[in-house]
Amino acid sequence: MASTHWALVYSERLYAVLLAIYPPDFRRDYQQEMLQTFRDCCRDALSQGGLQQILSLWGITFFDLCRSASIEHMIQLKKAFLPTEEYAMAQTSFSLTIAQRSDIGLKRSANEDNLITVLPEDPHLAAQKGALFVVADGMGGQAKGDIASEKAVTTIRDSYYQEADLDIPAALNTAIQRANRLLYKLNLQQEATLKEVHDKGMGTTCVAAVVHEKTLYIANVGDSLAYLVRDGKLQQLAENHSWTAEAVRHGILNQQEADAYGASNVITRSLGHSIVTNIYQTSYEVVAGDILVLCTDGLYSQVSESEIVETVKRYSPEESAQRLIDRANANGGPDNVTAVVVKLA
Repeated sequence: MASTHWALVYSERLYAVLLAIYPPDFRRDYQQEMLQTFRDCCRDALSQGGLQQILSLWGITFFDLCRSASIEHMIQLKKAFLPTEEYAMAQTSFSLTIAQRSDIGLKRSANEDNLITVLPEDPHLAAQKGALFVVADGMGGQAKGDIASEKAVTTIRDSYYQEADLDIPAALNTAIQRANRLLYKLNLQQEATLKEVHDKGMGTTCVAAVVHEKTLYIANVGDSLAYLVRDGKLQQLAENHSWTAEAVRHGILNQQEADAYGASNVITRSLGHSIVTNIYQTSYEVVAGDILVLCTDGLYSQVSESEIVETVKRYSPEESAQRLIDRANANGGPDNVTAVVVKLA
């Protein structure tokens, strides 16, 4: 008992010291949560496997700390040298017409997609935080991808609206990182129990959008995407973190080679597989008549961009969402398919 208590105390102290490798702003926002997550994981490891399990936990944690700290420093450098453009926001808001659909598809035994839309009834909360839309595509098979995606969307919703920070991009980042750490902790607990390698645990993609006044905020991890349809043209807003999309962005493959490569479902980022995840964020000024579409890869891999545009232009959001789902299934329905369609007026 004394030896395990010693291991717990010194593990927590060492972890606290190692957090110094992160940028100061990051530590200010996340240090306490990360310490609590690590403390919980240590206690679970001790109860399930004693000192040997603690050593196994440290093997995973040390690598992940080095990797995620490097990513955060790169993000800080990018912010310093490539400042993001800011838009002036008028004090007006839009009327939103919203529809959401999710379908199992034709080839899967379970639907591992999840979604949430929130239009706050409290006028004060709506004025401060706007409307939130989240779509997630879980993965993990027997490790329960449906649980991962459900926990992701509900955690993001709860955290975003409970977060005191009125800076919307910062609040979105905090909410997604919190969902990521929850899944990461669950994976560590599963690994300790089942002695499986970490990358077989559950995970999920996510794309989140907030409409606040005249600005649309986007945050995503993985290959669930957001599109904006304006004047008959479609623009991809989220960044696709599939292997092939990353290869095209970095000049490794051209688009024709990527289309023929056949690994578009291999993703480079997800929630749940590292203690900190790299989130893509951006914002856009929106106007009346714009149509926002959030979807999983089960939709855009089966329905062309031109079909998406024509469908949302011609039909109401409710009918558009259903027709997009039907079209994906008519083209084979190999995956779960989820769509949220939002028209601004």
